[in-house]
Amino acid sequence: MNRFMWGPRFWFIVSAVLALALDQVSKLLVLKYEILHVSRQVLGDMLKFSLTMNERGLFGMSYGPIWMHYALPILVVAIVIYLAWRSPDRWSSIGLGLVLGGGASNNLIDRVRLGSVVDFIDMGIGNTRWYTYNLADAFAVAGVIMILAHEFLGWGKARPAATADSKSATPSSSGQD
Repeated sequence: MNRFMWGPRFWFIVSAVLALALDQVSKLLVLKYEILHVSRQVLGDMLKFSLTMNERGLFGMSYGPIWMHYALPILVVAIVIYLAWRSPDRWSSIGLGLVLGGGASNNLIDRVRLGSVVDFIDMGIGNTRWYTYNLADAFAVAGVIMILAHEFLGWGKARPAATADSKSATPSSSGQD
């Protein structure tokens, strides 16, 4: 039990649940207080809330018939859970948890509950805007960045301890060779 409590699986579950919960709460608030397709400035022109309902896929693009919008996320959820359960360290487990929480919140909960994904974060300068997104998107992207940084840059990896080989490289004081 103690091994699970602070191990990689624990952090995977915690990060997935937190990402999913924070995203769903933010969407409930936005649906309650914002008006569809009406922008409200949060930080000047740089950050606005603009409620939109995305019936399509990533970046508003469709990737096939509607059943694919349900089947692919279920497949991705299964793969992420499989990878997380095999993950040996906390860093990649948290990254995978963020991907799972964001993906499940957007592509499963929103689509089943509402038939589309709630997007509301609108960033940019003037007419140069990024795609409208939500916290689930941000969590999923952060998770992917964590996983890539872990794999390619070594972030979050344990530093190797000094080995016996490095100790034996020093000459012995016993005089025996």
